[in-house]
Amino acid sequence: MIDIRNNAEGAEIHINGDIIDDMDGEFVKAWGIESAFDWPDNIRKQLDQIDTNMPLTVYINSDGGSVQAGVAIANMIANHKGPTTSVVEGWACSIATEIFFAAKERKIPANSYLMIHKPSCVVSGNSDDLLKAAETLDTMQDGIEAVYRNAARQGVTAEQIHDMVNNTTWLTGEAAAKYFKVDVLKPTQAVAKFGSAKSLLDSIPTGLSLVDAKEAMARKLETMKKKQEQTDYIKAALMAAEGV
Repeated sequence: MIDIRNNAEGAEIHINGDIIDDMDGEFVKAWGIESAFDWPDNIRKQLDQIDTNMPLTVYINSDGGSVQAGVAIANMIANHKGPTTSVVEGWACSIATEIFFAAKERKIPANSYLMIHKPSCVVSGNSDDLLKAAETLDTMQDGIEAVYRNAARQGVTAEQIHDMVNNTTWLTGEAAAKYFKVDVLKPTQAVAKFGSAKSLLDSIPTGLSLVDAKEAMARKLETMKKKQEQTDYIKAALMAAEGV
């Protein structure tokens, strides 16, 4: 989900979903589950509402997704004329790391994570098709590693970057600072939760009996469960099609 917040001091973007292409974005909008995804055209429309000279902060908590879409979003951030800052809230994985590194200033809490790995795809066909797909993936990896090399600290070699990508590397904030030009923030308090029971209770109309309230909550939970199942199914299909 993308959420633009404007104030006198600057604008904020919150990228909290899987990254998909524009065509898939229109699809998930039709299903009413767009809050679980981010895609370039949606972000472009939101950025159009922001003064190009205004400071922009990008908060990221994403598993990654489509390379094409992620690169497009990263370039939008990089081309913003005003000061740009990216902050990892939970983790930035796969192509979401490229969005993170697109900002001029990058911040990550000590207990947040970056994950970098080789791009992948789902392909079918003959041997020529498979070889072509492998060549394309290698080209994508070259581009991704170029972004990491540009963000790397002095002394970090191209070979180190290549090895981290090949080996699927998870980095805490402190570990990331050893390799990349990022600022490490104090650990944020992490609270594991499954939804928000309080928000469900708060949404129950006043005047209902306790039994009615329980039934209302049960119906709402069932609706949420069905919607989550739809979202999970579509996410799995989209990610498989895009080779995430």
